[in-house]
Amino acid sequence: MPASPRRPALLRRLLLRRLLPLLLAATAVLLPLPATASASPTPAGFTLYDDTAYASAPIGHGAVPANLVPNRLCTPLVTGTAMPTQAQWTALVVQYNTRLDSPLVLDCESLYLTGDAATAADHLTRLAQLQSWARQAAPAQLIGWYGLLGNTGTANQGLYRQLIAQDRNTAFFPSAYTYATGYDSWLATLKANLAAAAQIDPAVPVLPYVWPQYHDGTGALSLTWVPAAQFGFELATLHDLGLPGAVIWGGGNPAVCDSTCQSGAGSQGWLPATRAFLDWSASPEAAAPDLARGRPAAASSSYGSALQPGNAVDGDPSTRWASAYADPQTFTVDLGTTRSVAGLRLVWNTGYGSAYQVQLSEDGTSWTTAYATTTGTGGVEYLTGLHGSGRYLRLALTARGTAFAYSLWSLDAYDV
Repeated sequence: MPASPRRPALLRRLLLRRLLPLLLAATAVLLPLPATASASPTPAGFTLYDDTAYASAPIGHGAVPANLVPNRLCTPLVTGTAMPTQAQWTALVVQYNTRLDSPLVLDCESLYLTGDAATAADHLTRLAQLQSWARQAAPAQLIGWYGLLGNTGTANQGLYRQLIAQDRNTAFFPSAYTYATGYDSWLATLKANLAAAAQIDPAVPVLPYVWPQYHDGTGALSLTWVPAAQFGFELATLHDLGLPGAVIWGGGNPAVCDSTCQSGAGSQGWLPATRAFLDWSASPEAAAPDLARGRPAAASSSYGSALQPGNAVDGDPSTRWASAYADPQTFTVDLGTTRSVAGLRLVWNTGYGSAYQVQLSEDGTSWTTAYATTTGTGGVEYLTGLHGSGRYLRLALTARGTAFAYSLWSLDAYDV
């Protein structure tokens, strides 16, 4: 006898009745931890989070306030084998988690995944508990640990993966603080952190911490201000590496920023460098195609085979061109066809041009000057409002701002 056309529908309804209680029970279990279900997508663009407390130096300009439970409060709670109660930890999280649309960063530096196997395993257990309590207090936010990435050895990377598996709505927040005046050493440390992040879990976003003061304990530089040129380079590099963002810290700990530091913060070069970076990041130029990217480049000289002119237009912020130690010099890019050029961004190394011209040409022989200065500052220079066109773009460099050679990490050109 043929089956009734109503029978499949009836079977579906019966099956749904049997499964519905199980589905509801599973949902009830999952509801308290909605943010742990899957990895948080990497944010579009670059966000600079403001975790500073310099009373005389509000950043503004689109920086987004950040949330940090500071180490100076966490460490006393976990000394030895101690742990706070859930109520104590929740109160601390609520106190410092004031911006619910920003990440929540937890800083417990005495619980890094270091030491022997037993110590590292104990630290993991306590980190996991603290993070679980924080998640209950902040159910939807991205939550991560300051400095844990750079303080987890290869042998303990599996422990970090366990922590991530517990709650995938997370990010790495490594230190990218400054210990020396050389740009290369800062860059090497940053790249080591990024390589470690890729080994542990390449799907987890990385948002490094920067600080406009040299790290305490750095000899004569300790707690002095990072120069504007160097800090601007750091921000530009973090942006150009394709990271989702970074966090600026400073001023919140009286032990490293006393009253003199607080009152002087607003007059230091890091602040205008940061604001210029933020203004550029929000401008059409930051989103426009780079006319110089990947184009043939030439220079009047190069200081060695590793410092060729193509390095400044290869899209890699960790490679650079450097000239001989002499004036004048030229740096030329073939744009391939006639292009309008309305702006440039120059990311200089320590050696920069204090006097130079931006020139354009149709044939590489006759040049028209689109911009000229005798007061170049180095660091990151944003040249806007240019008017001109040509197939060839040239920097005619006539005076160095330091005793070092001219050196460019990046030259970007835009037509907006």
